[in-house]
Amino acid sequence: MAYATVDELAAALRVTLTPANTPGLQACLDAAAIEIDDAIDRAEDSPVDTSSALLNRVNLLRGVEWAKSNDAAFGIVGMADTGALQTPRDGFYRHRLALLPHKQRFGVA
Repeated sequence: MAYATVDELAAALRVTLTPANTPGLQACLDAAAIEIDDAIDRAEDSPVDTSSALLNRVNLLRGVEWAKSNDAAFGIVGMADTGALQTPRDGFYRHRLALLPHKQRFGVA
């Protein structure tokens, strides 16, 4: 379950929400939510605060990254002034750090 809406993602991307782009935007939010759930490592019997502003913001920020990922195919972003720039290997790292207040389990598995 995503922590943001397609309306919020469309606004963050500065695009108009249409029936044609709604499934793709929802897929970006869902992919980001899967990453969030993995990062917070929630215990099965422990609910997640779905109203959390932090979860909403990370879902939106990562959703934007997923939506724009086609522009950086193979991890390369082409820039006319700087040449090709390689994207980070772990694009979720900074989001994982932001989610630490929601992380429920720590330790060695």
